Amino acid sequence: MSSKVTVQGNFFDHRNKNFAKAFNDSLLDIGAFGAKDVKRQLTRGHGFQTGYLKGSVGFGLVKNFLAQIDAGDLHKGRNVIYARWVEGVSTRNSSDGFEGFKMFHKTAKMLQSGPVVIKDIMEYHVKRNLN
Repeated sequence: MSSKVTVQGNFFDHRNKNFAKAFNDSLLDIGAFGAKDVKRQLTRGHGFQTGYLKGSVGFGLVKNFLAQIDAGDLHKGRNVIYARWVEGVSTRNSSDGFEGFKMFHKTAKMLQSGPVVIKDIMEYHVKRNLN
């Protein structure tokens, strides 16, 4: 699952280095918050067996204005092979009846709902970089 927000105009172009830094720093902090939420959901009996998947959940900037939370792709070169099954989005899920735990989906919905912490993160970085 992925979400995309497209913005345009002078305010959002790449020429404003201070805005770009504020926005990218915000995305990194939001990514850390989201990755922590995914890991929080991985507990014994709920997607946690050995801790490898939980340890592989990470985040980072893919490019300017684009951050990603994943199961190892950014830092290990590929997601943990069984992560899609644990999430519930693998073709294997339809054959074995396991619906998955939807940790990434739940985190994405939570982040999209605009919790106060996201406003606080962005406000902090905008004030720090644009004042």
